[in-house]
Amino acid sequence: MPKPRVFKAGDLVNWRKRQLLKRALGDAGAFETMLDLPCGDGRFWPVYKDQGVASLVAAEVSKGMLDVASENRLALDFPARLMLTSPFDIDMEDGSVDFAACIDFYQHLARAEDQEKLLSELERVTRRSLVLSAYTGSNLEAQLTHSGFGIERFYDFCPGISPWRLYLLRKQN
Repeated sequence: MPKPRVFKAGDLVNWRKRQLLKRALGDAGAFETMLDLPCGDGRFWPVYKDQGVASLVAAEVSKGMLDVASENRLALDFPARLMLTSPFDIDMEDGSVDFAACIDFYQHLARAEDQEKLLSELERVTRRSLVLSAYTGSNLEAQLTHSGFGIERFYDFCPGISPWRLYLLRKQN
C-alpha cells in the first residue's frame, strides 16, 4: 500500500507564491514573450502556461539546474527556449521580451551593486513589465524606481507577518 503524501510547509509557501504570481500576470495584461530568470527547476511554469504565455525564455546560470528544468519542460509539454546565461549579463538583445519574472533571487544578492546590475539588465531586455520578488526594506522601492521601473502593484505573501513581497513593475521609458 502506498504511503500517503506528507504535507510540508514548503508546499503551502509554493502554493501562495503561485497564487500571487497568477494575480500579477493577470494584472499585467496580455503579452507575448516572457523571460523567467532564474528559472530554477521550472516550478512556476505551470502558472505561466495556465496564464497563456506562448513564448517563454527560461534562463539559468547553473547548467545542472538548467538540465533539471529541461526535463521538467518535457514533462509539462511546455514550449520554452532554455538559455544558460548570467543574470548580470543576460545574453539577449535590448527589448527582447515583453515581460520578465525574477522570483526568489533578488534577496540572495547581498551587495547593492549586484542588485542594481540585475535590475539594470532586466530593464534592458524587457519592453514592458517585470515581476520581482523581494523582502521589503528601507531602500528597496527607491532602488526599483531608480532602475527605470515604476511600481504598479505589490502583493504581500502574508501581510504583517512576512516581509516577502511580489512587485509588478512597469518600465518607465
